[in-house]
Amino acid sequence: MGAPRAVALCQCFNGALEFQAGHWKEAEAVLRQSVKLYRELGAASGEAVALQRLGTLLTARGQLDEAMAVLEEGVTVAERAIMRAHCLTRLYASMTRNRLMANDFDAADHYLALGLAMSERHGHCATCHALLYPAAVSLHIARRSLPSAEAFCRQLEDAAQKYGSQAWIAMARQARGELASAQNDFETALKCYEEASQSFRASGNEYEAARCLAAMAEIRRKRNSPGDVKIAKSEAVEAEMILERLREG
Repeated sequence: MGAPRAVALCQCFNGALEFQAGHWKEAEAVLRQSVKLYRELGAASGEAVALQRLGTLLTARGQLDEAMAVLEEGVTVAERAIMRAHCLTRLYASMTRNRLMANDFDAADHYLALGLAMSERHGHCATCHALLYPAAVSLHIARRSLPSAEAFCRQLEDAAQKYGSQAWIAMARQARGELASAQNDFETALKCYEEASQSFRASGNEYEAARCLAAMAEIRRKRNSPGDVKIAKSEAVEAEMILERLREG
């Protein structure tokens, strides 16, 4: 019917789906349209969520500085949003992941702390935690604080078990694989990443499936058992092909 608010909502949702499906050029276009429409409507919550999703997409593409600028804009918008706490928690989770990819661990610590504090003050939200917990696991592994990483990993696994979502279960297995690799438990790590990759593929999430493949290749190179070098090369090539295709459009 051409109702601007409905169009903005649909475009924001479509952007998330297109991103997951690997249609990144289309995802960026509809998310930018969603941001524009929400801004014209003065709907801060919708605009903040659309900016968070756009920042996540740009981060995945490797456009880290541009993504941070978008996410920082999202924080400014979220401060006046009705759903301020939810919007800010999601944004801080995405900013943590962005700074992790930039190897800026101090900034990642800062944004994770803000996200966790926001969540604690305003109640636990399953969707927000789906973003916060995996970032927390990765950051504490990067900091070599494995007991803290274990605690967040268990929280993610408990939540995944509670909600029973395939996406949550895949994220939990991916996080457990990352932690097991850091603990040099290569067999468990490979098993977890394989399960996560299969679940991500089943849900059409090629980006996360490719990240699992790349992680598996790295683990095999470290383990260096008979046949590992050959399999690692195949997994690394497949992962790079998927990521290159996604980044190009």
